[in-house]
Amino acid sequence: MRTTLVGFLLLACAAPVLGQEFEVVSIKPNRSLSGSSHSSSNQGRYTGINLSLANLIVEAYDIHDYQLEGPDWIRSEKYDIAAKFPEDFPKDKKLYGAAFAAMMRKMLADRFQLAIHREQKAFTVYGLVAAKGGAKFKEVPDSGSHNSGGHNGQYTGTCISIETLAGFLARRAELPVLDMTGLKGFYDVTLDVTPPTPQPGDPPDSPGSVISAALQDQLGLKLETRKAPIGVIVVDHAQKAPTDN
Repeated sequence: MRTTLVGFLLLACAAPVLGQEFEVVSIKPNRSLSGSSHSSSNQGRYTGINLSLANLIVEAYDIHDYQLEGPDWIRSEKYDIAAKFPEDFPKDKKLYGAAFAAMMRKMLADRFQLAIHREQKAFTVYGLVAAKGGAKFKEVPDSGSHNSGGHNGQYTGTCISIETLAGFLARRAELPVLDMTGLKGFYDVTLDVTPPTPQPGDPPDSPGSVISAALQDQLGLKLETRKAPIGVIVVDHAQKAPTDN
């Protein structure tokens, strides 16, 4: 009951700020042909460098890239974006996230004339499940999460959900990874998914098999191939050239 009440209170507090929009937005084409991109939001500003429309939709709707369908150009055309937050933008973490996403969605609709619809589609996925013997890590109190994982395959998560771990695994596997463990708490985990050096003449292991072996040995989890319905966003309309600044 308490959780439900808290949810209603947050929703009630969020309602006035969800109608906010960026005070100023500058969007310019990026013709650098650079392979790198980044975005950040701090000190009342949002900055995006060399971002595709797909990047912006994924951020605005809090989805993975595989959940987005649309014309090829939404991933190939790149933009630089600078936007200023309104003065009364909320500081609370949950309200901040909800209000920021709402402003991003409004900006996409106004400047790119973005129109979308949602569908459910069946995907082949990896289900993250408990291996025989169960998890090899303990639940910890909720004290604020932090996680880091580099390209070298090392991952460290402090006070993270298993869903967060699944998100890291999905970036390294060839299929989406869904949390099917049933573990609802917060955990400290350390994982090394560096692939072994292949022996001469041996075919390389798939990313999924390497990750599953590491998970089972180090964390008592594993990946199982399954079919699962996943919500997707389909772009019905968008224009390459955003409206004038």
